Amino acid sequence: MRRMYSNEGAYQDSIKRDRKTQTALRHVEGVPVGFTQQFRALADVCSSMSSGFVLLNEGEQVTYANQHALRLLRLHKRDLLTPEPCDVRAQLLTISAEPQQARPGLEQLWAATEREASTDLALADAAVQWLRVRAFPVHDERGCLLGRGVLLDDVTLERSAQQARNETLATAAHELKTPLAVIKGCATTLLGSTARWDPAMQREMLQMIDAQSDRLYEILNTLLDVWRFDAGTQALRLTQVGLSELMQQMVLRWLRNIPDHRFVLDIPPDVPAIICDAVRVEQVMHHLLDNAVKYSRAGSLIKMRLEANDDEVRVSIADEGIGLAAEDLDRIFDRFYRVREEQNGSGLGLAAARTTVEAHGGKIWADSLGEGRGATFYFTLPLTARTPTEVASQLMPTSSIEVEAVPTTPVLQQSSTRTISLRQDRRVKVLLAESDTRLTRYLRANLEEQQYRVQAVSHGVQFLRQLDLEEPDVIVLSTQLHDMRGVELLQRLREFSQTPVIMLCDDCDEDERVQILDAGCDDLVVKPFGMKELLARVRVLLRRQPQPTSELAVRPNLFSTGELTIDYAQHLVTVAEKQVQLSRTEYKLLSFLAQNVGMVVTHELLLEKVWGPEYNRDVDFIWVYISRLRRKIEMDSRHPRYILTVPDVGYKLAKW
Repeated sequence: MRRMYSNEGAYQDSIKRDRKTQTALRHVEGVPVGFTQQFRALADVCSSMSSGFVLLNEGEQVTYANQHALRLLRLHKRDLLTPEPCDVRAQLLTISAEPQQARPGLEQLWAATEREASTDLALADAAVQWLRVRAFPVHDERGCLLGRGVLLDDVTLERSAQQARNETLATAAHELKTPLAVIKGCATTLLGSTARWDPAMQREMLQMIDAQSDRLYEILNTLLDVWRFDAGTQALRLTQVGLSELMQQMVLRWLRNIPDHRFVLDIPPDVPAIICDAVRVEQVMHHLLDNAVKYSRAGSLIKMRLEANDDEVRVSIADEGIGLAAEDLDRIFDRFYRVREEQNGSGLGLAAARTTVEAHGGKIWADSLGEGRGATFYFTLPLTARTPTEVASQLMPTSSIEVEAVPTTPVLQQSSTRTISLRQDRRVKVLLAESDTRLTRYLRANLEEQQYRVQAVSHGVQFLRQLDLEEPDVIVLSTQLHDMRGVELLQRLREFSQTPVIMLCDDCDEDERVQILDAGCDDLVVKPFGMKELLARVRVLLRRQPQPTSELAVRPNLFSTGELTIDYAQHLVTVAEKQVQLSRTEYKLLSFLAQNVGMVVTHELLLEKVWGPEYNRDVDFIWVYISRLRRKIEMDSRHPRYILTVPDVGYKLAKW
């Protein structure tokens, strides 16, 4: 009997939907009535889930699987339509990295038919490296078991973060044990032996105790600095600082302490003072100089350069040392990471430098032409507003001073070089992902010659990490990296970004090229290719992109509500005219709330905009940072005036 509809079109649409539902269920025999009654509504809801969802009947046959589940299980819809039923547990074992270790956890999960259970699987050769499988029973209205639901979630970032924390603690314990063992050994020797040590031996042991105590103190202080900056509890003592004078004093001090190296300091005239924490910035340069000296031979040249534009200053420190491989560039600022294990040092200096620079609102990175060809470290610090006279002085010729190592008083020698004006952040950012080292160098050299800023990676993990750090303007992606296929990375990228991508394809047929384009690629070239053509294709993609609009052009430099003020130009927050020190994440969170002042911002939107799309379910992040933020800007954090909670929805910044 025909149901009543408002028009004939609605009736025909209903027939089409019913046929579609019947087609989806055609491959399953004996589907429980409880599953089929509301199947259409269930499919509509589950198709938009960020988790993979599979519905199994009592016979463990797949009744429904959303698209995300198919991707995680590496299945196609046609795999569910075969005469042989799809075994989800067997498929999970197939894609796991270590099936023998994964089998007990899956068997225990599958045996728990009447309760919820979960297990984590390590996957092989995929962008998703860790998969969390959660199963729960499904009952009808009378309590009879109909089957089970299976949720699949990508927990790669969560597991990576946990592993990084464990490695950090283990390495920290190891680094602290070494100086403690030396101190303990020397003290025990001096105190426990009945022999009388001659003064020379006593002095040597006391010097060892003194040196190792200094090292222990440095490790602890640096580690505490890194963790305090991460937690947003490290206060910056901001003052007006002249970087030119600070850098000259540092070079002279290093020359006295390290006389077997040559130092060159290249500075332009009339560089304006900046607002920063002088002690912290000096520590950053100390860590970078220490790194340059440690990894370069005696007598080699270390060059420091200061540059400036209208927005920021940039400091670079270049050495002629052992250089950095492409895979080291991404990890060099990680805690306890050392390029050479045999080198002394805690591996914390560059990590501390990064946290300090980022706390100032700047950026830090490294570059190298390869192993044995030296390395250059850069960092930027934002400027305050400058007058037209100061802007004009930037166009004046610059000078350099060279500091040579001599037995007596250091001599400053003038040279006639010019400093290139700073354009780093204004250049187009290109992320190059290629496993062939020679091809990477060739591509990088040609792209940089066109004034593009290139970040090169060779592994999929590095590719995803770089996307977390900075969004490029265009991506050049090879179809095969060292650890995963380019198509898998492209599919992962398209889940949260529309950045234009050019694929570099090995010899492939038409069907393979069509598959790559359908996966989300904007353009592709087949190896071998001409460099002129590739550069032209990059320019075409960039022309198609909308022109970026400056954040300051679409919003005023100052925002205020009540006694709360945000100075976007200087990244400063004040409450009742008192400056508030915020971490980078706290500042980003407050800024986004300010952009939507008076409006409710959901938990999911805050997580996506502040932490990234992969965190859209981790509401705990918001609770922690909102609590910290309230303690810093509210008079009474338990009764907030500014950041208001909308229960079960999100937060809003009150408009006063």
